[in-house]
Amino acid sequence: MKSADTSAWRLAARLKIGLRTLQAFMGTPLARRLVLGLFVVQAVILVWTVSIGTPPDETNHIQFIDYYAHHSLSPIFNHQQPTYNLGDKTREVDYLYHYAMSLLVRIMPFSFSVEYHIVRLFSVLFGLLTFMTLGRLFKMLGVSAAAITVGLLVLTNLPMVLMMSSAVNNDVLVWLGAVLGFLLLVRLWKQPTTLDLAWLLGLSLVGGLVKRTLLPLGLVFGILGLVVFARRTRTILAGFKRFNWQLGVACVVIVLGSVLFAERVGGNLVRYHSITPSCAKVQGDAACYGFWANVRARTLAQLPPEKPMPLVEFPVRWLGSSFTNVVDIQTQNWRHQVKPARFLTPLLVALLAVGIIYGLFYEKNRYKTDQRSRYRLYIMLITLYFLVVHLIVNYGEYKKAGFFGVALNGRYILPSLLPLVVFASFYWSRLLGRHQQQLTLLAIVAVTCTIAFSGLELMLRNPQLYTS
Repeated sequence: MKSADTSAWRLAARLKIGLRTLQAFMGTPLARRLVLGLFVVQAVILVWTVSIGTPPDETNHIQFIDYYAHHSLSPIFNHQQPTYNLGDKTREVDYLYHYAMSLLVRIMPFSFSVEYHIVRLFSVLFGLLTFMTLGRLFKMLGVSAAAITVGLLVLTNLPMVLMMSSAVNNDVLVWLGAVLGFLLLVRLWKQPTTLDLAWLLGLSLVGGLVKRTLLPLGLVFGILGLVVFARRTRTILAGFKRFNWQLGVACVVIVLGSVLFAERVGGNLVRYHSITPSCAKVQGDAACYGFWANVRARTLAQLPPEKPMPLVEFPVRWLGSSFTNVVDIQTQNWRHQVKPARFLTPLLVALLAVGIIYGLFYEKNRYKTDQRSRYRLYIMLITLYFLVVHLIVNYGEYKKAGFFGVALNGRYILPSLLPLVVFASFYWSRLLGRHQQQLTLLAIVAVTCTIAFSGLELMLRNPQLYTS
């Protein structure tokens, strides 16, 4: 009996030491590098494995880039024939990513397939920069290195994150733009500089032209940047006395961004009374008849209408479906059979919700006396604002179409989800502060379940991924 008790005690002691060692290791730079390295390896595998056109809207992005590469050296053109994937692109708001990639495609001497696999590698780079910037942001916010690394480990193994980080798309630049904007805001709040303000204003102008989903954040970045300027005008103006090439580049971005923003967003508002006019409004019904959005509208019009959903029910269903889509991608060309474990999405959502709700109360009690607490609360509120804006936009789409499915796409919540997951990781560490063993076990459960029941392994077990 004594021998059994001794063995159990030794096992418990070794487990305790092992958990403590693991927790200490997760706070090291090596652990962070390994996490980011694992992300890059997995994303690059998908770059060369996934069939071209399988990821969400990849065919649309490729055709737009290809159109630029073969028809216009200028980012602005006036004549274009709508096709199934491309409606009207002459007044498209988010075109800068496609234009930049078209310049790359123009100079590459490779075949079509190789060229767009290389374009995919830029998405891997943008994803890596996003997670590196996210780490810097949360370090400035006073979040422990271990909590940041755990959050990044969960994020970089979510199927939707891996899919979009290895596909031709401009969504990854929305992640990078959002996180970079948060970082610049925190730096301005801590110590305003002319250079940081210039880059924030440039980002607020250019971001929406990369992808229009950044427009709501661009508005916030622009307003808060002007508030900083109004409060610290002398400091900001004094910065121009130490003018250097970095500030010069930022000023060029502001000037070009202002011109392009006025041409596209301002021009659309003046001429079409909408930031994003429909294909038919610009080119007419006949020219846009075969565009996918119009084809879908005609198809939906022939279906029996769905039973109207109460307003209070929509956010619950929308959030549930969006989170599920992040963990279990069901998209145009990849409606797969091998799916994540059913418990995974509810588990991850529960961990996220508890962490964020606790965090709001945690910061509420500290924001008056702790500067970093105020910054964390402000960034979290802006992140939640972006999520709510997307919810409102999707509700408008649902009311217009009358079908719930048209208002869904999990990848659009990722700019909010990326910071929220790291926030949740931090707040769980505060919630279980005195129970470090339980905290480490919880982190192991979250990471293990994400990797084992979703992630790259699940994706590669679906042959549709690389044979569609």
